[in-house]
Amino acid sequence: MIDYATIERIQSAAQIYEVVSDFITLRKRGVNFVGLCPFHEDKSPSFYVSPAKNICKCFACGEGGTPIHFVMKHENISYAEALKYLAKKYAIEVKEVELTEEQKQAQGDRDSLFILNSFAQKNFTHNLFETEEGRTFGLSYFRERGFREDIIRKFQLGYSLEGWEVFAQEALKAGYQKQFLEKTGLVIMRENNSMMDRFRGRVMFPVHSLSGKIVAFGGRILKKEEKTAKYVNSPESEIYHKSNELYGIYLARQAIVKQDRCFLVEGYTDVISMHQAGIENVVASSGTALTLGQIRLIHRFTNNVTVLYDGDAAGIKAAVRGIDLLLEAGLNIKIVLLPEGEDPDSFAQKQNASAFHEYIAQNETDFVRFKAALLMQDAGNDPVKKAKMITEIVDTIALIPEEIIRLVYVKECSKLLEVDERALVRNIAKKRQEILLQKKKTIYPDPARPEEDVPFPQPETPFSETQETFFPQTSILLEHEKALLYYVIRYGEHSLYETQDETTGAIHRVKVVEFITQDFADDELAFTHPLYQKILEEAALRCNDGNWMAETYFVNHTDFEISQLAVEMTTTKYIESKVHFRYRKKEEETEKLAELISYVLLNYKDAILRGEIDKLNVKIKEAEVGDDFETIKSLIIQLTDWEKARKELALNLRERIIPK
Repeated sequence: MIDYATIERIQSAAQIYEVVSDFITLRKRGVNFVGLCPFHEDKSPSFYVSPAKNICKCFACGEGGTPIHFVMKHENISYAEALKYLAKKYAIEVKEVELTEEQKQAQGDRDSLFILNSFAQKNFTHNLFETEEGRTFGLSYFRERGFREDIIRKFQLGYSLEGWEVFAQEALKAGYQKQFLEKTGLVIMRENNSMMDRFRGRVMFPVHSLSGKIVAFGGRILKKEEKTAKYVNSPESEIYHKSNELYGIYLARQAIVKQDRCFLVEGYTDVISMHQAGIENVVASSGTALTLGQIRLIHRFTNNVTVLYDGDAAGIKAAVRGIDLLLEAGLNIKIVLLPEGEDPDSFAQKQNASAFHEYIAQNETDFVRFKAALLMQDAGNDPVKKAKMITEIVDTIALIPEEIIRLVYVKECSKLLEVDERALVRNIAKKRQEILLQKKKTIYPDPARPEEDVPFPQPETPFSETQETFFPQTSILLEHEKALLYYVIRYGEHSLYETQDETTGAIHRVKVVEFITQDFADDELAFTHPLYQKILEEAALRCNDGNWMAETYFVNHTDFEISQLAVEMTTTKYIESKVHFRYRKKEEETEKLAELISYVLLNYKDAILRGEIDKLNVKIKEAEVGDDFETIKSLIIQLTDWEKARKELALNLRERIIPK
């Protein structure tokens, strides 16, 4: 477990802009930064980063938090792992105390899978350089491919020894458990409960996540064997989802941002050869069709993608597959067909970086024009094929989200295809309606309604229909509690007024937290929401600790729920932009804190009284004639008392209406 002093150093050192910009491209907007949200499919920037507050927030999906919580969410790792990640980034030595057995167990399977993959990578690299079999077969293969030793080590390449369970036995000796060997896919369990190395006799390519952790492996066989796959990859696991990973992204991300372009290739060796040639802004889809997860990964760093394909017929056909998703995501796509007989691997081996970029500049083609030219060549003078070709071009242009870009393509394709521009516009508009309607049906299906009447979904309520019917104040009560909690988190340490001890004459400044806590105690109140009550109790314990600041404390809280709630309550869409700061809104609010909090407290108590009155009315209506008279009489007396209390409260509320 990491000691608290180290956690504080990490919190102080970690800067939200530096952390977030490792994963997404940020652009300056006022005093803040904005980029595409990495937590949902974001086509227009909605993810704001505030260096002043050292927090981030998406105003579309609501995700956000401190640097620590951003890393936790983005990498799907634990709090401790996120701290270690940031400690490494900022060169902070991590001091840990010994974990109990329960704490070790709580680290979970994910930690074990990552640790095991790291062990496997080191084992495979050791085999490659330090064993006779590895040098003879694995290292010789890589050298034949033209890879230098520094590149081999950069990509952490390796070799898995021949033998049914050589690696499995090494892992067991090192203390790793069978269940994790199977979960990572490094070992296959057979029916007789014996183990078999998945990658035996193969050269190994580790697959790294965006943060550099090894999530999977690819293995290439060196011997020519029938009925044996050339490449074998790790299966899906708790830490590896193929559709969300791109080979080489960890080593490419900074170069992609710097060049504002991503080269997309198919295989491991394509990426490695291009790195060796000095082109580092390259990733591979690992021979599979592009997925939305992979496209989002690219889109975080750039809008510009250049797809490299073999120059043969298969390469040309492959070039038009899967590109529609890139267009739909709003990316600017270029196609480069390499010389016949070349693939990115072989071509990069023959070029340096400047020659490679020169070839790209001379041969890259916009995807829409490329597809149109390709289909025209195939259609020839056949009118049926030509009509089909026009339909395919219309379908492609209709996917582009930006209207101006669509219109540019319409004009060019109209000339190229010799088709009336207005006809293309009409067909594209019709196709876009179909696309939008399909999306609407997918997201908001409702077979009981006509498609055009499907309503926008309403937010879920945490209360049952019965509760809402009889006690409508239930949800209102939570809104008042949240309003009070806002002042606890935002201004908890602020002084409202002073009191003087009659005996000693000592002056005590009553803080916001103390005021609310004492008011609750006087009326024997407590928040109905357990998380809100937990925050209030913790604030009451901390509020007199030296220079304690509520907002900073709760935003950086180790409890993720508390931190998220604090971020939500301390951010606005513009996060104190220069324009909004000019009006000194926060200063005006602090000047009226006593009035504002008193007013919210009175409204909160009024909501409680209304809730109790509603409950008593229901009980009285449900009472039968044969019920005990004293019981009914008692209910009526209680109701009278509650109504009287509410009238008195109403007088106070009228007196305390806060002017705008």
